Amino acid sequence: MKGLLNFFSPVAWYLAVIAAVVFGLHLNRQEAYDDGLARGRADGAAAVAVLGEKYAQEKQVLAEAAADAALKAVADLQAEQARGEKLETQLAETKASYRQVTNKLQGEIDRVTTLYRRSLKAEPEALPAGVFTTGFVRVWNEALNPAAVLPAASQSSGRTTDPPRLTRAADQLDSRVIQADILKNHVRNSEGYASCRVQLKSLIEWYTHGRI
Repeated sequence: MKGLLNFFSPVAWYLAVIAAVVFGLHLNRQEAYDDGLARGRADGAAAVAVLGEKYAQEKQVLAEAAADAALKAVADLQAEQARGEKLETQLAETKASYRQVTNKLQGEIDRVTTLYRRSLKAEPEALPAGVFTTGFVRVWNEALNPAAVLPAASQSSGRTTDPPRLTRAADQLDSRVIQADILKNHVRNSEGYASCRVQLKSLIEWYTHGRI
């Protein structure tokens, strides 16, 4: 029995050594694994923190850019509204000044259509009656409203057709329109034309920002 123990003693010692080595390697491997896992987690957390900070910075930049864009849009809108109000005010003031001119000219119509002088040294006398035919008045009105004449135009040639004989005869009658009537009509129409021109100018100014 003692011999058998002596025979197994080196083997047992050898196995013990191997077991110790394996256990040591296992402990070393476990420690390395734990160290690696901890280091990996730390590195991952650091990377996540860096990415989170970068994302927060980018989000902040985008938010600031959006805020700046919104402020600029509001400022541009306010500037356009101010420009529109200025143009509207200028248009209203110009039309009001045209009305003042119209009122002034209408106040002079009676004075310049009732009396006249043959020379600067002559005494004033009644203005001779001027005959304006109905044809004169018709042509005057049609010139102010060309659209009313278009249906009478030839569709093929584009030229107006001659009026019927009865119409031509009626055109030669006295319209009973006097110089004052013609002048009043001209003054009113002139104000309308001037207002249209300044309104068109304001529209052009609005759409082109004065670049034309």
